[in-house]
Amino acid sequence: MPRSSMDLHTGGYSYKQELEKWKKIGSEITSNLELQMALYFNVIFFPFWLVTTIFMLMQKYDSLHNLYQVITTIVLIILIPMEAFRLYLGYVGNLLEKIPELAGFWMLSLILQCPLQLFLLVNRGTSSQPAEKSVQFVMCVMLFVELIFGFIALRKISRHRANNFHLTQIRFSTNLTSSTTAVNELSIKSE
Repeated sequence: MPRSSMDLHTGGYSYKQELEKWKKIGSEITSNLELQMALYFNVIFFPFWLVTTIFMLMQKYDSLHNLYQVITTIVLIILIPMEAFRLYLGYVGNLLEKIPELAGFWMLSLILQCPLQLFLLVNRGTSSQPAEKSVQFVMCVMLFVELIFGFIALRKISRHRANNFHLTQIRFSTNLTSSTTAVNELSIKSE
């Protein structure tokens, strides 16, 4: 015999216990600390990377082949504002736990930023200097760390949102059941 009318027939595990578990999920913070640290260090390192890359490009621009002059300039014109926007999306998506912004950050990192950064790092036609290669290597390492932790954060936040959705469904069905019961009781009393 159940202990209360709310008990489910699963060995005494009650609906109230399940509801308490879901309430804890609703107030959990799901921001990823590792991603936030990587973004913070990237924001700090970005100006150093920018100054070094532009200074080195100015130094070697005349010695580059015409094709690499154009390609390198276009890559930097695309890369600089995109990096600022990407970091903004990462901050907003992670701290405010917004899935679209975090997904945008991750896709920009994977689809656009990664190939362009790797082009600047490994292409021999750009005749990179040691200082330029070192800052580019650090930037690529940060990018790969952000890709890994960004995926983990995106998965964790989306699971959390799915659990919140289920919690809302449970609350709605509980309120609907109790309001239906109250309406039925009122209709019986009025007859």
